[in-house]
Amino acid sequence: MAYRVVVKCGGGAFFVPNEAAENLKLCTAAQLRTLLFTLSRGFSETTPDILAAEFGIDIGDAKDLLDYWTARGILECDGVSAVVSVPAAPKTVSVPVEKAPLPKPPETKLTMKEVQRLKEEDAGIAHVLSEAERILGRTFTSSDTETVVWLISYAGVPAEVLVTVMAYCAGIGKNNLRYIQKVSLEWLDSGIDTIEAAEERIRALNEAKSWEGEVKRSLEIYGRNLVTKEKEFCESWRLYGISPELIHFAYEKCIEKTAKLSFPYINKLLLSWHQKGFKTPAEAAAENKPKAGSEKPSFDLEELERRMMLEDSVL
Repeated sequence: MAYRVVVKCGGGAFFVPNEAAENLKLCTAAQLRTLLFTLSRGFSETTPDILAAEFGIDIGDAKDLLDYWTARGILECDGVSAVVSVPAAPKTVSVPVEKAPLPKPPETKLTMKEVQRLKEEDAGIAHVLSEAERILGRTFTSSDTETVVWLISYAGVPAEVLVTVMAYCAGIGKNNLRYIQKVSLEWLDSGIDTIEAAEERIRALNEAKSWEGEVKRSLEIYGRNLVTKEKEFCESWRLYGISPELIHFAYEKCIEKTAKLSFPYINKLLLSWHQKGFKTPAEAAAENKPKAGSEKPSFDLEELERRMMLEDSVL
């Protein structure tokens, strides 16, 4: 598949379509880089292979980035420019994939009389409303109350799960009820309908976020989220028990040899060290030092690095 810019570009500068500018507040750093790189190429075609090589990412992730702008009518793929609904941010390991359409809010708002009736029929609603105001630190408006009642009585979110979701969202600075509604429905759709399941989801989210943060700091990645393939590498390193210090050492070796961040290259180094039982940068560094009475290492390090770089270039 080949992607081309819809608008004309020329000279030493290029235009950014108004439609693209309208999406800048919603797109991620990687999606923005993709847009600027593609626009800068003018009429030259951009393929997932070209983008993957430029950014040092997986071809599948490169295609996702290009499809983001194709879906918004900025790019066209083989003469077809289709506007479809796609997520505004990269997929993450922890966010469940939708298996069926989520429940939609009622077209007509609940009246306060209906809200009062539902509160009387379900004693748990009054408790949730009281807890919600405490957790979110504000007095609810009639619209807020309506949203909570709808989630419990119409969408079927268990009261105790809704309270747990609110506490989690408040803890990450997301006090907006619209966001809480979105998370509640996503979790319900993925089968999270008990406190135990909700707490397990929160534990997994916190653990993943904490580890990804450690890895990003080790790789000196700032101002952007990890893409899907990068998250997969991170998770495999966590399961292998590789320390952030060793990851940073592999990153330094990668920059020395390739002058760029390459997850596949770093992954090969880390797996090689893991197989040899190396746990610290010192152990990994000592690998290449000639032993006493020996003129050279037991293997050709330069040849290994050359082959790793060659393999990395085709990923």
